[in-house]
Amino acid sequence: MTPTGTERTTVEADVLRADDQRFDAMRRGDWTALDAALADDLTYVHSTARLESKAEHIANLRAGKPHYRGIAPRERSARVHGGIGIVNGVSEMHVDNAGKEQRFTVRYLAVYAKIAERWRMIAWQSTRQPDA
Repeated sequence: MTPTGTERTTVEADVLRADDQRFDAMRRGDWTALDAALADDLTYVHSTARLESKAEHIANLRAGKPHYRGIAPRERSARVHGGIGIVNGVSEMHVDNAGKEQRFTVRYLAVYAKIAERWRMIAWQSTRQPDA
């Protein structure tokens, strides 16, 4: 069954809220919330092309590789197809990585699946935008 316009808007807002909650958990270092926000079979591709599983991603974040100081998503849109939510967006990133502070912008694609009544991210792919 295809959702109506109002239902689609509400579900899309739920997916964007899940995206916000995941970003917030990363920034705050809330590993319990991050674990709940990510699917067990997550595929995470950084803007550097480094590929991580869920376990690798959380372990690296816990070790501060990198440490996210700020994440500011913008220009986002969400689409929902059945139990899959797709977010396209742009985000300003502020990280400490290997002792260096970095600020950059990424264009990203985040894919969420409705698992046990919760939107959990199953895939992430980002590309660093060139400096202006």
